[in-house]
Amino acid sequence: MNSDRAALVERHLDLAQRAARLYHPRVREHVELDELVALASVGLVEAANRYDPAQGASFRTFAWYRVQGAIIDGLRRMTNLPRKVWARIVVLRATAEYLEAQAARADAARVREGERTAADKLREVKDAIGAIRTMYVVSIDTVPDDQMADDVPPVPEQLGRRRQAAQLAAALAQLPERERILLDKHYREGKTLLDAGAELGLSKSWASRLHARAVDRLRELMGPADAPAGADPPGGASAPPPRPP
Repeated sequence: MNSDRAALVERHLDLAQRAARLYHPRVREHVELDELVALASVGLVEAANRYDPAQGASFRTFAWYRVQGAIIDGLRRMTNLPRKVWARIVVLRATAEYLEAQAARADAARVREGERTAADKLREVKDAIGAIRTMYVVSIDTVPDDQMADDVPPVPEQLGRRRQAAQLAAALAQLPERERILLDKHYREGKTLLDAGAELGLSKSWASRLHARAVDRLRELMGPADAPAGADPPGGASAPPPRPP
């Protein structure tokens, strides 16, 4: 790494600390904070090596997604987490990405239609809550069993999860191919939307919009639902989602 990129890492070490502190409450029983900081720091170095100012994004925004991706990749490699814990981690990141796309859509609507009404804002909140539940279902059902700890749920929960998995599979099969591939790369393979989008020839912003659209389609296809089988509220994570600094 050259001196300029090393200096870039040095100036943004707070990002690694911030991301580690954000994810640690969800995995504190399985991973030490220092381990998360180390994973995040690897992502920060990778971000510095890959950053191209000509692409328009600030380094902090670009690195924030890389740092989160490095934490999730590291957790996937180094430990088998209980399925619910893993789902909360994945949905934490996905929620921020969905809300980012939702905000962009709301801004575009303001330009077209003028100021949003209270009813519009309430609908956006309800949509976001429904989307978070849908992302939790995707998160809890798409990670392969061999990457999960041996946590055998009660029989009623197992039956509910099987029904939920079948419903999700049927809904995923109805998505357009590109949306289905993007979700597979993001949730099953654990890639960031930045990387998953790049593999599909999409910019980060387009990948974010496509992800939000796919989640909205899934929510409609699966219909209104209560909390997923055997699940705590998806925001089991009631902390704010990880937005770009």
